[in-house]
Amino acid sequence: MLTQPFTAQDNIATAGGCMAAQYLATWVITKLAGNPAAESAVHYVTPVGKKEASVARCMAVVEPYIG
Repeated sequence: MLTQPFTAQDNIATAGGCMAAQYLATWVITKLAGNPAAESAVHYVTPVGKKEASVARCMAVVEPYIG
């Protein structure tokens, strides 16, 4: 049983919790278009006042699985 919010291996990823969709989207965009595109997408959909923290959190969660 995993206790982390996101995990991925090769081209398969899974996530759980309230941020699951954001983590999965960040991972897919990063894999297909790179970090700048993923950061831009997360920034665009995050509410004002939470943008920088949300981008940092999403990227920190998925970056260990980008390879």
